[in-house]
Amino acid sequence: MTEEERLAKNTRIREQGKLTREKRKGQVCRVYRVKIDISHLNEAQRVHMKMLFVEAKWLYNDALTFTQKNDINDYDTTTHTVQGLDKDKQPITHELEYLGSQMKQSVIQGIKHSLKSLASLKKHNHTVGSLRYKSDYVSINLQQHSVTYRFYDENHIGLQGFKEHIRIKGANQFWNIPGIELANAKLLNLPDGYYLAITTYQSKGGEQRKYKPEIGIDMGIKTSITTSDGEKYKVLIEESERIKKCQRLIARRKNGSSNRYKARKLLQRAYQRLTSRKKDIANKIVHELLEHERVYMQDENISEWHKGLFGRTVQHSVLGLVKAKLINNERVTVLSSREPTTKYCPVCGKLKKDITLADRVYECPCGYREDRDIHAARNMILLAKKNTCGTQGINAFGEDIRRKQECCNADLVELGSPRFSWSASHKRG
Repeated sequence: MTEEERLAKNTRIREQGKLTREKRKGQVCRVYRVKIDISHLNEAQRVHMKMLFVEAKWLYNDALTFTQKNDINDYDTTTHTVQGLDKDKQPITHELEYLGSQMKQSVIQGIKHSLKSLASLKKHNHTVGSLRYKSDYVSINLQQHSVTYRFYDENHIGLQGFKEHIRIKGANQFWNIPGIELANAKLLNLPDGYYLAITTYQSKGGEQRKYKPEIGIDMGIKTSITTSDGEKYKVLIEESERIKKCQRLIARRKNGSSNRYKARKLLQRAYQRLTSRKKDIANKIVHELLEHERVYMQDENISEWHKGLFGRTVQHSVLGLVKAKLINNERVTVLSSREPTTKYCPVCGKLKKDITLADRVYECPCGYREDRDIHAARNMILLAKKNTCGTQGINAFGEDIRRKQECCNADLVELGSPRFSWSASHKRG
């Protein structure tokens, strides 16, 4: 390729990139995960799939060694051999037989992005460490649809280097969506199997949804989430007996042995199952909350709660997951953590500064009385709107609350049980 042809090609790539970025402004990005059906892989495919991640680890560690004395941009991504160490820490040469060309490029590109992020943090006076060698490589970026991977039908895909089709499960999540575009994907090696995480782009247009009225939510320790309409969700998912058994098993295995490695894989699989349960419940709660036109919440410092007296309770809850999924949504209003949502009286506008965590009912001298958590959730809406209509005896919900109210003892929703049925038990009794 001549210099003129190379410049012309780069110009076409830049122009196409601009057109793509303009189109993406009118689209929404979603990632779908499908599972590779291992039971339908033959022996050669099983070895190929395993060696993809082994060779990616070899390449990553070799490139990391290269960066200690050289510029990562000078690393040869077309290499077919890399240097490493065997189990006795002796130099050894590995042959790269399974890793495709674009897969090699994605591994090196990942190192470049990591180094760039560390340099940016260091530039802003953050304390940074250095990249470490990997003992397991769990994610390979498939950069280009129809080149690194492709769909043959709803149940079969092709991967670079594989001669036969690979059977998958779960593509029905997006297969029939009109106008959907497939971008890059990631091949994942998780404790419970191999997955393909596919990035898609869809049009933002569609039918106008009918939302429920706005809602405020209060996050806490005793009750994980309380809404302004009186619903309470208590989520506690503790470590299973399987996890404890695997931890004891690892403690009895010799460090560096194959049996210890196998026990560690069993522990990872148990934790993967626990994480999946938490994500499932968090997704259901977030879906339920986003059925409302607008959601008001407070920017609670959950990480500090985890460091304090309630660390175990916070660890077993889904507060962090729910907050992370809500905080960047365009229909969610986030109040500062300094807002007095608990101390503020919506009737007289005064602050009750002597309230403690032991006080589960908010009582004001003006006669206002309400469950503490529901009171805080309702104040989310009130304070977000800067509404001070308490002098009229009418709250933000159009109710006359000068009269003495009974405490709303909402039923707690136990979500941690394996027999939990969302459709039947998530509502108040």
